[in-house]
Amino acid sequence: MTCNDLQVKTVPVRVVPAAGALTGAMISGIFGVAWTQWGASGISGAASAAIRVAGIVVGLVIVIWSARLRRSAPREVGGGSLFSSRAYRVVVALEVTGLVGGAMLLGAAGHSEYVVAWYATAVGVHFLAFGRLFDAVFYRLGAALIAAGLAGAAVGLAGGGAGDIKATSGLLAAVSLFAAGGVTLLRNSGPR
Repeated sequence: MTCNDLQVKTVPVRVVPAAGALTGAMISGIFGVAWTQWGASGISGAASAAIRVAGIVVGLVIVIWSARLRRSAPREVGGGSLFSSRAYRVVVALEVTGLVGGAMLLGAAGHSEYVVAWYATAVGVHFLAFGRLFDAVFYRLGAALIAAGLAGAAVGLAGGGAGDIKATSGLLAAVSLFAAGGVTLLRNSGPR
């Protein structure tokens, strides 16, 4: 018997959408739009307008597609959603405290141009905590957002202005969130 004699029978796999993951994709789409707008504010002219519109379109596609898939997702039982956990609330409270505190310190030091880079980094750290507490998938998004923050800071330290920092950190953060939302959609789409 040779390999050619063996027949492999494929069986279609039914994809069951995960409601919590799709909620996360919707959040990624919404925040991706916000980061796009912040990043585009560092660019002038027609390019800024085009980036803003593209961000809105991508975000809407992610939100609408996620919402449609979520309707067919089975209800989560036993309060299994990370959104209802105490750990989630603690991480988010620490994140908000860090965002506000860091922005205040940067402003007081006369370096408010780095707030966007700080925000991307702090949000990335919060996703690393989610990776540790909930699901390793959050590690990639956390690392990408931290990289977005560090890239913006590096642009500023290399002599770039506030607009350059906003464009770098803001748009890289937006792409990271859109990519995370898109991957979630692809994983939750398919034959049902």
